[in-house]
Amino acid sequence: MGLMNRLRDKTHIILIILVLAFIATIVFEWGMDYLGMSGGQTVMLGSVNGKEIKYTEFESQLQLAIEQQKQQTGEDPDEAMIQMLRDQVWDNFVTQTLVQQEIEKLGIRVTNQEILDWVYNKPQTLPDAVKRSFIDSTGQFNMAGYQQALESKAPEATKFWSQVEEYLKQILLSQKLTSVITGTVRVSESEVKQKFIDDNIFASFNYIHLAPALVPDNQIQITEEELKNYYETHKDDFKREESVKMKYVLFSDSPIAEDSTVTAKQLKALTKELKRYAVNDTNLKDLVNTNSDVKYNDTLWYKPNELSPEVAAFCNSAIKDSVSDVIIASDGFHLVRLLDTKEGNETFVNANHILISFGSDTNAAKIKAEQIYKRAKTGEDFTKLAAENSDDAGNKFKSGNLGWFTKGAMVKEFEEATMNGNPGDIVGPVKTQFGYHIIKINDKKKKLYKIADIKKLVKASTKTKDAVIKRAEDFAYVSRKADFVDEAIKLNLKVQEIPPSTRTSYIPGAGTNAMLIKFAFNESKNSISDPIKIQGGYGVYILTEKMDAGTMSYEDVKETVVRPKVLNNKKLDILKQRADELRGRITGNDINSLKLTQPPIDVISADSVSVSRPNQQIGNDFNFLNALFKLTNGQLSEPIRTDNGYYIVQMRNITPFDNEIYKAKSDEIRTQLLSQKKQAITQQWLANLKEHAVIVDNRDKFFR
Repeated sequence: MGLMNRLRDKTHIILIILVLAFIATIVFEWGMDYLGMSGGQTVMLGSVNGKEIKYTEFESQLQLAIEQQKQQTGEDPDEAMIQMLRDQVWDNFVTQTLVQQEIEKLGIRVTNQEILDWVYNKPQTLPDAVKRSFIDSTGQFNMAGYQQALESKAPEATKFWSQVEEYLKQILLSQKLTSVITGTVRVSESEVKQKFIDDNIFASFNYIHLAPALVPDNQIQITEEELKNYYETHKDDFKREESVKMKYVLFSDSPIAEDSTVTAKQLKALTKELKRYAVNDTNLKDLVNTNSDVKYNDTLWYKPNELSPEVAAFCNSAIKDSVSDVIIASDGFHLVRLLDTKEGNETFVNANHILISFGSDTNAAKIKAEQIYKRAKTGEDFTKLAAENSDDAGNKFKSGNLGWFTKGAMVKEFEEATMNGNPGDIVGPVKTQFGYHIIKINDKKKKLYKIADIKKLVKASTKTKDAVIKRAEDFAYVSRKADFVDEAIKLNLKVQEIPPSTRTSYIPGAGTNAMLIKFAFNESKNSISDPIKIQGGYGVYILTEKMDAGTMSYEDVKETVVRPKVLNNKKLDILKQRADELRGRITGNDINSLKLTQPPIDVISADSVSVSRPNQQIGNDFNFLNALFKLTNGQLSEPIRTDNGYYIVQMRNITPFDNEIYKAKSDEIRTQLLSQKKQAITQQWLANLKEHAVIVDNRDKFFR
């Protein structure tokens, strides 16, 4: 019965593993009809080429995805993540349906004999999802146990093998479909060789660079005729997809004061329980894990700089086993019990500072810093001095507080001043690369803390969200009868404009939001959306312009694209003469001789550059790399023209082609290239299916 119990335990795994298909690296998930999970109401969420996607099926898969996300992160996904998961699950359903339809259209079949041959004759090649049920304690495949399961007539075994059979059928179907899609893909010997060269031939060289910025803009004259000629000869560069322009207002769904109060009360109510349990009592762990956004860890000792300043302040002053009041910290609300403390090896300092940057007059900055230092030493409020004088914008209104830090966190001069000082000292002015610092040392510790921390992020309640949605709905209703911008101004709402967006654009503030894309491309100009959930709240959008696919007009691109291109090309034409002149001034076939000219020319070194790992300063420019890897050791290049200017290069050392290494790596490279080609073709095939499919998406009627 031990094996039967294992099969029973593993049944749920077979139910949730990916069982429709693997096409290249794309994974498709089963729908509920195949998992026996359909039933109940059959409200249609959408359809793909007439095949319905039921709401209940979609919701079941969504909840599974949410639970998997929660297991991975240890936290409940927020609304933005749920929206992302919703889009992923929808895409899985669409993909799954299209693939099934193509399998049927192509007449691809899998026979029972193919499945039986796999199960009985090649069990060790079965997918890991199946084999893991038969892995013994040493990590080896248990053939005896496998044979026992095959011969068993127990209900658990029958159910298990039924699901395995369906799973293997789908894998074989997908493999046959993959063969149809990618069966003609080949990798040539020249492709393998070029890939080897790109990855394994390295160049070390010296070069000079003449950038377009060396030619002032005011030296260039551009005529209207030149701009138009560039536009006409580069029209293919100005193709555009169907696109839209939109404006929107955001109704924030951030927590309000009432939500903070509720969260604080919830934490406060846990005070007695947090005090009650012993450190080794599992009830303490359960209490924290049930109520906290961060899991309990009774083995972790926290350094002061690993805690929020507010929590660290409590731990620093608390006695063992005391419980804090509700701590309102920068990273959320906390209810903390100090379980224990101990001495560590590192010294931590807590300090405030006032920064006086050098500005344009270092001496004046020093005088100002000395004056502030004297005022601080005579007892003036350091908080006020920081707020009025510090140039550290991130800290000046926090009394200049830097929290806790240890060695290595600050620049050397600052670190030495604080580590060598004592609590209560005011030191300075300390000069660093940032300016002059006046430093107040608040405390120094070596302590480490073990805590039970119930941490809660304040989240908007359902009541708060409903109120936000109601405001957004009211605004959308009124705006449809009046003027969108005028109504926003009346309500003191900021109207934001979105750059032209296509169906695949990442829309600022909304990402690849399917509901927003559907609104943008299905509705007419000047339409106003219902509230759509986006980052930070709910957006109400107005469709201000719709543009068909085609070529952007000359006027649309004249100033933003055409003029900069023409300007750059004219600068390059001027730099060509300069580059030729410098090439002629190189003496002794040594590019470094340019360092001795008047004025001297900077010669830059680059090491171990390959096509696959180009130099960061030069970038992945085809013209440059093509010229570079034609050079031999010691050879000087002619001036190389790129969009980023002219280069003259002298090769110092280039890796020779090693035929033996190439032969050793060629099979691996061929396999890699073949896989990449198959993946690209499969993705294109799938994209083409989606483009020509009739997809009905009604999610906006079910989800905000």
